[in-house]
Parts: sequence; C-alpha cells; structure tokens
Amino acid sequence: MKKIIFIVLGIIIIVGVILTATLGLNVDIMYKAHEQINVNVGKEVNIKDIEVIAKDVFGSQRVKVTGIEAFNDACAINTENVTDEQLELLKQKVSEKYGIEDTTNTIEKLTIPKLRLRDLVKPYIIPIIVSTLIILVYMAIRLKKLGSIKVVIEGAMMLILAELFLLSIIAITRFPVNQYVVPVAVSVYFATIIALNIQKQKEFELEKNIDKKEE
Repeated sequence: MKKIIFIVLGIIIIVGVILTATLGLNVDIMYKAHEQINVNVGKEVNIKDIEVIAKDVFGSQRVKVTGIEAFNDACAINTENVTDEQLELLKQKVSEKYGIEDTTNTIEKLTIPKLRLRDLVKPYIIPIIVSTLIILVYMAIRLKKLGSIKVVIEGAMMLILAELFLLSIIAITRFPVNQYVVPVAVSVYFATIIALNIQKQKEFELEKNIDKKEE
C-alpha cells in the first residue's frame, strides 16, 4: 500500500512540476502586472454595482473590484489591460450611475507592477526554518531510539514532499495563487509536522514494547 501511495504521489508531483515549468502557475490578477482603476465618487459606493459596470465594460476579462476607503466612497477595479475606449466607457457608466458631471478627478488609472511570488513567501521563510529545526532536533533527541539521523532525514523528506504535493495540486487544478495560498501552505506544513510526530511516537512506543518483551 505504501508503495502505491508513493507512486501516485510521485506521478502527481512530476505532472505538477511539468505544468509549472510549461504553463506556470495560475497567478491571481492582484499578483500579476495589471491595470488598476481607482474610482472615487465622494459618496457611498456599492461594490456589487461597480462589479456590474466593470463586467459590462471589460466583458470576459478577469476583473477584481475591492474597496479602498474606510468610508466606502471609493473602490479599485483591477484588470489585466485597459484600453482608452474602455476607460471612457467606464467613466460614462460611473457618471450615469452616480450623477457625476466631471469624472476627471473621480477615475484614475494606475499601472501596478508584478509581485514576485518569492516576495510573498519571504516573511515566512526564516520563522518556518527555525521552528522546523527546533522541532526536528527535539524529535531526534526524544526519539533517539529510532535513530536520530533517520528521524531528521525522514521528517525533512515528508515536509518537502507535502509541500511539493500541495504545489502540484495547485498547478494541476489551476487553482489561483492568491492571498490564501501561503496560509494554506503553512497549515499543511505544520499539519505534516504533527502527523510525523504522531507516527514517530507510535514507532517509538512499538520499539519500547518489543524491548520489554525481549527482557
């Protein structure tokens, strides 16, 4: 059974690596180089209404609308590309919806640079490495009966495989890489550590019982 699991796991990881190398990950629009249109109408804005307008203007383009002011009087429309015609149509529709005669200072287009994925995970790297080393060293000392080096190597391999499996699933399913991916990856990481600790603890107890029977 273990062999079958590892074979399936290996196939998924290989497919995921190939898709990532050829197609790349399906990065959320907020992390790509894109256009952002800030809409500030000076009165309460209904995000749903702006989403409807944006859909009419940009059609099948990927669009994400977010609020940007505490008083709900402004929002941002994020999309991959904005033509002059689309911008003018957007101004017209917003003007009609909110009764604004002059949209010169109401709508502003900005170009947002690409956010590198490594910058997204950078704040987590050192804390995860430090905490992982502490946990693995603790397990190696506490479960030295199983072989300290073996415990550390197997633990490191399981953690690496778990993250590779998660990334492969993301690549295969084309799940968008967004603000939820890093917390999910961190959760999987520490869930793997907990599962590893439970597994090794069972192995340790089994070894103790065998030694007692031999005595």
